[in-house]
Amino acid sequence: MRIFQLIGAISLGAFLLLGCDGENITEVSQKETDISLAERVGPVSQYGELLAGQVDGVGRIYGSCNGIAAGKEVQVRGMSMFWSVAGVGADFYNEAAIDAMVRDMKIEIIRLAIGTEENWGVGGFMKDPDAQRELIKNSVMAAVKNDIYVIIDWHSHTAVDQLEAAKQFFGEMAEAYGGYNNVIFEIFNEPTKQSWDQVRDYANQIVDTIRVHSDNLVLVGNPNWDQRPDMAIGKEVEDPKHNVAYTFHYYAMTHGNWEMGNANKAMKAGLSVFVSEWGTGTADGNGTPGEAENQKWQDWMDANKLSSANWSAGNKNEGTAAFTPNSTPESIEFTASGEMVKGFFAKNPDSYTACKSTKK
Repeated sequence: MRIFQLIGAISLGAFLLLGCDGENITEVSQKETDISLAERVGPVSQYGELLAGQVDGVGRIYGSCNGIAAGKEVQVRGMSMFWSVAGVGADFYNEAAIDAMVRDMKIEIIRLAIGTEENWGVGGFMKDPDAQRELIKNSVMAAVKNDIYVIIDWHSHTAVDQLEAAKQFFGEMAEAYGGYNNVIFEIFNEPTKQSWDQVRDYANQIVDTIRVHSDNLVLVGNPNWDQRPDMAIGKEVEDPKHNVAYTFHYYAMTHGNWEMGNANKAMKAGLSVFVSEWGTGTADGNGTPGEAENQKWQDWMDANKLSSANWSAGNKNEGTAAFTPNSTPESIEFTASGEMVKGFFAKNPDSYTACKSTKK
């Protein structure tokens, strides 16, 4: 039986450790950290740590509060930040912006797209780690305060060539934040020219690094810009905690039935799939959102209980940006894409109930 730390409004003085069946095992002292417990009851308190699992051979995402069981699938919806190396994105990696998205968009998850070697006004983690650490810390603190999930994403297209840097990064992130149910690790944003064997070898090593400190959910990218999770069938990432999901990315005005079919095939083979990035427009970040095309993808995600993060929570002047160029963290105005996404998020709950279990 695995042990999971439940962090949130359930207890102000202790974490509750949970098994996969939702049973409380014991109580331990709060981990020493400068991150306070949640100030609201949100999805993390209701669902607990997110778990990859399968029921009747079909892969889904579940929560530690109710365990891996039929009808207990967990679907959360939220936003992906724009690249942390660009001013139009990095400006929103803070409490004010995340508070506003929770309040005005009802987000349940935020994804931190941490750039690596780039510098578009802000140096990536391999160039300016202290600047990136500050963005991550501010965002994780805000996610914990709001009791929402947060993905720490190594936002690279060439991660297999950055193995040692990625090991250092995820070792540090797992040690600092891996005790929190809020946190999810996305270890390779979008493989482009790499084979699945190359990605899998990289992922096996990064998962081992994370598991020294944390059993939290790990998201693994796959070839063709995360449109081939089916390539992992029979060649899954090795994880002693069995808590790995495979990412899927789509842009509603570019992708269609072929890409969707790849994700369906992976789920039917027992792999958990997580839509860590999707856009209302075209794959280059532009395009005019189409209502029918976007609704098709939303219906598909809802039918399969797929958690997702929309690209992007930034004010770049492009079609998929949710915020207008004049927006600031303290004063967000929504683009046509942002208004559409807000409409999809309207189905998110207005309130949450903290997980309750009977101690035995």
